[in-house]
Amino acid sequence: MLMKRFSKQILVLLTILWAHSSFAQFKHEDAQSYRVRLAVSDSSNKISVHETIVILRETTADSIFLDLSDVMKVKAVQWNAISKDFEHLNNVLIIPPVTGEPLKTFIDVWYEGIPSDGLIIGKNKYNERTFFGDNWPNRAHNWIACNDHPSDKALYSFTVKAPSRYKVVSNGAFEGNKDLGKGLLEWSYVSSVPLPPKVAVVGIALMEWKDVAVVDSVKVISAVYPQNSQKSLKDLECAPQILQYYNSYIAPYEFEKLMNVQSTTRYGGMENAGCIFYDENALNGKGTAEALVAHEIAHQWFGNSVTESNWEHVWLSEGFATYMTNMYLQHKFGDKRFKDQMRMDREEVISFYRKYDHPLVDETYGDPNRLLNPNSYQKGSWVLHMLRCKLGDSLFQIGLRDYYNAFRLGNADSEDFKNAMEIATGKDLGLFFENWLYKKGHPVLKTVLDQNDGKKVFIVRQTQEVLFDFSVKVEFVLESGVKRVEVFHVSALEEGFLLPTYNEKIFSYKLDPDCELLFEEIN
Repeated sequence: MLMKRFSKQILVLLTILWAHSSFAQFKHEDAQSYRVRLAVSDSSNKISVHETIVILRETTADSIFLDLSDVMKVKAVQWNAISKDFEHLNNVLIIPPVTGEPLKTFIDVWYEGIPSDGLIIGKNKYNERTFFGDNWPNRAHNWIACNDHPSDKALYSFTVKAPSRYKVVSNGAFEGNKDLGKGLLEWSYVSSVPLPPKVAVVGIALMEWKDVAVVDSVKVISAVYPQNSQKSLKDLECAPQILQYYNSYIAPYEFEKLMNVQSTTRYGGMENAGCIFYDENALNGKGTAEALVAHEIAHQWFGNSVTESNWEHVWLSEGFATYMTNMYLQHKFGDKRFKDQMRMDREEVISFYRKYDHPLVDETYGDPNRLLNPNSYQKGSWVLHMLRCKLGDSLFQIGLRDYYNAFRLGNADSEDFKNAMEIATGKDLGLFFENWLYKKGHPVLKTVLDQNDGKKVFIVRQTQEVLFDFSVKVEFVLESGVKRVEVFHVSALEEGFLLPTYNEKIFSYKLDPDCELLFEEIN
């Protein structure tokens, strides 16, 4: 093992990096590709890894900084096939530069250990041993040396040596397996699409595979535990029609295959690129998994192909997947199902805000896991819904497609989305996004109808801390039962709107009859 202490300058730099943020990525390198050769066994939870990383440096003076858990013990490092000294402290592997080496650098790292996280090794509900990658948000470094941040996308290939009783799934195209003898098989997968580390994984378990369909030349596969395969396979039968809907509405699917996998991990579903993992209990044959499947497949466009540039913009992933799921439900089941879901989501946003009063684009999160909340999911979905209502279906779809095509296979932030929608639609959307992305909360409205002195005046008062600028529909029911709908633009603390006479009194009224506004009504 070649490992030495560095100069004070290197240690000072490392100290600064530690102090900056435990969740910050390193800017010195741009990973081009990762080739991960992973070996697992049933004799222990220890894994052995040989990884080749192609990195493009900004200058020849740059050291290489990689996230890698201290639990993984580095045995050797090579820089362009030359053995190198290195430092591995506080979950950071630092490799000093070699004078005269090119900017495109090949780093080989050999390490081993028992992952504390990231690669979940344990037993499923059938008491069978399983190994599943579970990287979100920045847990890949617990078993892969990488720049563990969504902004650094790269190509991944996985070669996995495992006991022959298991099947292995991963991102990318299946390149085949070979018998190594002694009860071992080697499986190979190669991705031709750049991925953020949060969705680059392997899964190793006793599995039953089924080729479900081919949709626009993309093979759809289900991989489930044999013990409940009939029920799990039934729950995944909806995947082809979901894929077809998104292909048609957004853009063609980017990845080599769509594999839906029953797994034993942390989340109910995890959108690993082309190789989605679902909680083992979510696939139960009860017909309740369709929305979950639609959500995770939607992520293949928003989250995997177009990836948020930093954690505070995670609504571009979760909010989009939530709304695309609701749109799929609208497409399949109709408007009532869609509006019922939007109303439920609105109540969840309102309830959550009482406990966590932060804007949608939240830079105070600390731990990215805190952003997995109704702000990112349901409020993000509601922002897209209000934008769709504001623009109309046709312009909204044009804008969404243009945004996707502009940033596909790359990264985007909230301003990128705003700018793309403005260019595509020709609309000034600055005020809309300022209200809904950067202001905390939502309109909390108290309304009064005054029709006592011959005039009908409808008064709207905003009672929340921060004022919003919005339009609201109101449905008035006249004494005769006839309904009239008016639209009011509200921007001040309190505004009064003079109504038409209608030639009769108003019996009752209802705010937002078509479910188009994120708001709360109080008496």
